[in-house]
Amino acid sequence: MNETSSYSDQELLEAMHEKGVSGWDLFCTHFDPMIKSIARWPKWNFSEHEQEDVRQNIHVQLQSALPNFRQQSSLSWFIKRIAMRQCANEIRRQKRWRSVMMPAVQKTATGSWNEMEFANPDALDPHHEAVQSERRDNLRSALQQLNETCKESINLYYLKHRSYREIAEQLGIAMNTVGSRLSKCLDKLHENLRRHPSYERINE
Repeated sequence: MNETSSYSDQELLEAMHEKGVSGWDLFCTHFDPMIKSIARWPKWNFSEHEQEDVRQNIHVQLQSALPNFRQQSSLSWFIKRIAMRQCANEIRRQKRWRSVMMPAVQKTATGSWNEMEFANPDALDPHHEAVQSERRDNLRSALQQLNETCKESINLYYLKHRSYREIAEQLGIAMNTVGSRLSKCLDKLHENLRRHPSYERINE
């Protein structure tokens, strides 16, 4: 078995279970081309760093899911379903984030959350701007209620557009931890926002 393409499902599973890290590396090498291909599907419209982040999330999910693999389908199909599910989850997370984070909200040099100035305020509808202003106030309040770890994680990923690898290096955590941390922080932010009338109808 000199080429990874010649490995059977059973051989790959046994290698992963018996050879520890080296077995997992072999497993990832075998399936990474398929995972990368799925993350690059045009329908997701992921940037390069989003593709890398999704790929890391897929690896994390595989480590949790593979012990439950009962070989009722091929290993490739099992992994493909997990990969597609994680891509869809990323789309949902982005959509949910856009529903709560206004482009007009930014983190200032002093570390506080503030709203950007509009280039042409006279062109705005006063009623619409009043509602948006209230929502930005609510958002800043909800962000301030988060712990410092969540504030920093959200700032790095969503506002500074850092990759999972860059965030892991800056925060001194495992790259596999970044995705789950962001998800929990976003859930907490969403929970805080639902306490405000202007956000109370946001869907889960």
